[in-house]
Amino acid sequence: MGLNNKSLFFIIFLTVTILFSWLAYQPDEVIIGGPFFPQMDYFIEELDEISRDKNIKIKYFPVSDIETYLIEVTDNDIDLAIIPNPQGVINLGERNIAIPINNAINEKDLNNKYSNHLIEITTSEKDKNNYGVWFRLIPNSLIWYDVEKYKSIGSPKFESYEEMVSFTKEFSSKGSPLWCLDIESGASTGWIATNWLEDLILHEKGPEVYDLWANQELLSESDEITLSILNIGKLIFIQDAVFGGNKRMIRKEFRNNYRNLTSEENPCVFSWSGHFASNYFPSDKDYSVDYDFFKFPSEKYKDAMVGIGDALIAVNLTPESKIVLNALVDDNFGQKWMSKNDSAYISANKNSQISSLKNKLTIKEAKLIKTSLEKDLFRYDASEIMERRIGSDSLWYAMTKYIELTSRYIDEITEELDFSY
Repeated sequence: MGLNNKSLFFIIFLTVTILFSWLAYQPDEVIIGGPFFPQMDYFIEELDEISRDKNIKIKYFPVSDIETYLIEVTDNDIDLAIIPNPQGVINLGERNIAIPINNAINEKDLNNKYSNHLIEITTSEKDKNNYGVWFRLIPNSLIWYDVEKYKSIGSPKFESYEEMVSFTKEFSSKGSPLWCLDIESGASTGWIATNWLEDLILHEKGPEVYDLWANQELLSESDEITLSILNIGKLIFIQDAVFGGNKRMIRKEFRNNYRNLTSEENPCVFSWSGHFASNYFPSDKDYSVDYDFFKFPSEKYKDAMVGIGDALIAVNLTPESKIVLNALVDDNFGQKWMSKNDSAYISANKNSQISSLKNKLTIKEAKLIKTSLEKDLFRYDASEIMERRIGSDSLWYAMTKYIELTSRYIDEITEELDFSY
């Protein structure tokens, strides 16, 4: 029995309606705001993978200062955001811009994936809510060296900072300084010396003292902090140990270190710098062939690591943004990124699968970070935890002043620093 006109019209109408509905359908879009950063294109590739897998459109929206943008542009469309410091996470949470992360990620999963320290530093002291989850980490506690020069002095292995200081005393001589330690950085001069202080406090005094100091519960005039500052001087004030001496250090740009380190015309062998150093070696020099690094030495806390990183926050929590956020912190996130020959991605998730990493430098750094996370000996850059007027101002100035004036003025320097608390 054939179809009558009325039935045929209904079928055609239904078919056209379904077709147009399908064509008009667009998956819900999740917008992620964050800073411009190296290898952002690799990150976007990962987002595209999640988008295809979850059938959710994802867009990355880069801005120069994401924290300020979220505060000032109240009608923005951002769902998730990458925040490059813990203070920013807590600031946005306490302003009711960031949503407590436990609303998006199961607390058991958080505790399983992240060290206690990483959870604590994105948790507000005021309301006890945790507003962030760490996305990636970058190591600071590194000693870089020129490969050939290092071999020429016997490829020494240091078990402690004191051993490194003793070796420096023995092998430095006029015209042959072992260290390149320039720290000038415009208005930010002093931040590199602050990293040195953080290394010494964590590796010599331990994580408990480090945490008290980072939370501004331990003054600079305390024995632990004063002695740690003086410990820097044990190395940098050794006669003929540092290229150009202490006066040069605060007046010459830090980028000089890595050109001088790998120059045949310059005798220095070592530079005390974080991962950032890898961005400034001359383009004709190759990692492991011309330059390399070892972790800052410590006898008691040998697996400790100071570093920085990026955290994720939820600004607008929808079913789709929740799915994307959980995908970003999954144990297997970043495999494509890691497989790139120049990948610098190191997950903050201690369960992250790093077997696909190909970059030899990143493999070495990732193993160090992973070990420090597993033992809860990773500590975030303390100057980024302190109040900004301290960590990004007074502390930088105090360390610069210490290097210029030497240890004779330690009491005045620590007293002035503590006054700013």
